[in-house]
Amino acid sequence: MESFKVSALAGTGKTSTLVAIAKAMGNRRGLYLAFNAAIAAEARQRFEGTQCESRTFHSLAYRACGYKYKNRMHARLTGSFLRRRFGVNGDLAAAIAETAMRTIRAFLRTVDPKIETQHVRRSDYCRAIDMQFRLALEQYRSMPDGKDRDQLRQHIALLEQHRATCRQIGKEGLSLARRVWDDMEDPKGETPIVHDFYLREYVLSQPDLGRWYRYLLFDEAQDADPLMLFLTQSQRIPVFYVGDAYQQIYEWRGAANAMERLDLPESTLTLSFRFGQAVADDANDVLDLLGSRLYLRGNPEKSSLVRTGKCGELPSAGGNEGSAIVVRTNAEAVQQTLRGLMSGRRVGLCGAASIRSFLQGYQGLIEGNPSGEFVYFQNEQELREFAQTDMGQDLHVLVKLVDEYGIEELERMVERAVDLDRSTGRVDISVTTAHKSKGLEFDRVFVSEELFNPKRLESDKEKRLLYVAKTRAKQVLCNARPLVAA
Repeated sequence: MESFKVSALAGTGKTSTLVAIAKAMGNRRGLYLAFNAAIAAEARQRFEGTQCESRTFHSLAYRACGYKYKNRMHARLTGSFLRRRFGVNGDLAAAIAETAMRTIRAFLRTVDPKIETQHVRRSDYCRAIDMQFRLALEQYRSMPDGKDRDQLRQHIALLEQHRATCRQIGKEGLSLARRVWDDMEDPKGETPIVHDFYLREYVLSQPDLGRWYRYLLFDEAQDADPLMLFLTQSQRIPVFYVGDAYQQIYEWRGAANAMERLDLPESTLTLSFRFGQAVADDANDVLDLLGSRLYLRGNPEKSSLVRTGKCGELPSAGGNEGSAIVVRTNAEAVQQTLRGLMSGRRVGLCGAASIRSFLQGYQGLIEGNPSGEFVYFQNEQELREFAQTDMGQDLHVLVKLVDEYGIEELERMVERAVDLDRSTGRVDISVTTAHKSKGLEFDRVFVSEELFNPKRLESDKEKRLLYVAKTRAKQVLCNARPLVAA
């Protein structure tokens, strides 16, 4: 039997297809590969009665070699640790350490022999500065002499200073990443070992999974990074990949467009069991913009409704499959959580832990000890100025919320929401970012306005994010605004 891939659009029964394959395999032992422990646990229930085992990539690696590093996995790899351990000081220390950590994470998802420039992950802030610089330069070249042109020249000079700072952060971040990597590899090193470290070691050892299994199943294969693909493609047993190329929204985690890159015989699934034809047609508008050769067909036994309106028009309903607001950013998630709580609703929040970290990063910036994305700002004033630009729109909402409520009140409000990653209790409405919504479904879904931003939708990445958001709906899909072709 040969390997093959199944290109399956949203709601078409990806996991059910893999269960059917496992049943057809009879007594032959198989392995279902999952991205995380929660998915693996759910799959074990789905695969009961078959000879297919469910494991994460990391559990395979830990069993083979990861256990050797258990004494170095108790501590977390943080920017503050790197600054202390490697003597990184100065105004840019936090940004350099954060860049080094991101660079190492990117490198660990590859089979590349050394950390090189292509592994450096620049911040959104630095990418935005580059964009502003290019736009300002184009405007300057076409502007007649005068006061406005002189002011723009001064602005360009300031942007160039910021670009120079970003280049310095990238260069020193790369150098630090190499030092950190050397310390990780040193048996006597003090740098904490992250899970991807032993996964990479395991994959590069080229294990023969055919010693234990007769076939592999890989769900959500569109999110595979180069390391995962190296493992599966180096096997001599059949591998069955199932995924949706248009739900690939984790490029920042190293997702490698696997479904399109796999040169294998292909089957397709386009009939969605989740929603009716109205939602399918609406999602197909996005697939059309993406140049898809596949289009969704709605479940003929389900009726669905698509309309344009405000989220307040969504009726509240009990249970986590009731109503959901899907937003683009953490700042929007905080905003919608506040609105829901202040209207007397019981609000559930997906990804609450990351949103708490987001707010703590802002608080740290105010106190001079930022974390996460906020390390790239020297102070709060710099963030506020950036939030007023086109590229800083994502942070504009947060700045307004901080001005109105203060960070501590925002944190209290987030704590009041039901953490849907830990609880399945009753809520009136769920709030989730589009990234966190992947794999979820709700009876009624409101897709926020920021996901329809025409400028952003020039990017295929943003189109895919919108496609994911729209296809969470089972009965009613409420779009904040019409889709305008970019």
